[in-house]
Amino acid sequence: MNPYLTLLKPRVIWLLILASLAGYLYSARQPDIAQAFSLLLVAFLSTGGAAAFNHFWERDIDAAMRRTAKRPLPAGLVEPRNALAYSLVLSALGIALGFLLLGPLPGLFVFLGWFFYAVVYTVILKRRTWLNILGGGFAGNATFLGGYALGAGTVDLHAVLISFAIYLWIPSHIWALAYKYRDDYRRAGIPMLPTVVGEKAAVVIISLLNLASAAYIMALYLAFGGGLLGGALVAAGVVATIATGAYALATKTDEAMWKMYKASSPVLTLFLLALIANA
Repeated sequence: MNPYLTLLKPRVIWLLILASLAGYLYSARQPDIAQAFSLLLVAFLSTGGAAAFNHFWERDIDAAMRRTAKRPLPAGLVEPRNALAYSLVLSALGIALGFLLLGPLPGLFVFLGWFFYAVVYTVILKRRTWLNILGGGFAGNATFLGGYALGAGTVDLHAVLISFAIYLWIPSHIWALAYKYRDDYRRAGIPMLPTVVGEKAAVVIISLLNLASAAYIMALYLAFGGGLLGGALVAAGVVATIATGAYALATKTDEAMWKMYKASSPVLTLFLLALIANA
């Protein structure tokens, strides 16, 4: 993959872009193709710019971790100054176009999504506290709320409650991954939940959070979803998450934790697709 494309973290940002689109299609009475395209463009630029900035800021961390040592900056494929310029140009374009093409309220959420990931999570919290992901997770709320605001012209309690499906899923997902690579994080000196509490305690907390996230997603769909097809999609993801989460909670093994991580990965995607299907 081209290193400049890798800097955008396409395997990460596509879910945030989907959340924006889901928010728009779910809330808009008559979705407009041009609006949807503008939203996708803005979401791609702003989330990609934030991701590229994260690569720049954390290049020393990436070099210290086996999992990330081959990323473009530690591998010497991109110069740091080029990565910084690239990230700032993309970010500025995404935020400016958010206000120009989408309007003040959606544009505000585009900015907040960028700010919570690039500044709150990456610069302020990541190296200082294991609560980093709880602060940065609001970027997930913002992506959905930006799309919702574009479609509805406002943001209501309904939208906020749905956006917290993303917020709850993010730490349960990231901490499960961090558990597998906990030695990497210790080596790099990064405080993540699995590195600051005992391993058994980490398993219990992460497993319970996965269970809570799945239950919340199911409850949201029953309250605000409706269609049978969407219900089947959500139920499949929720059942897999609950089954593997309960297994991890009972056995507390590395293998069970990794199975939970893999099984719970699709549940948010399925929920967002279900919202789109019932729009």
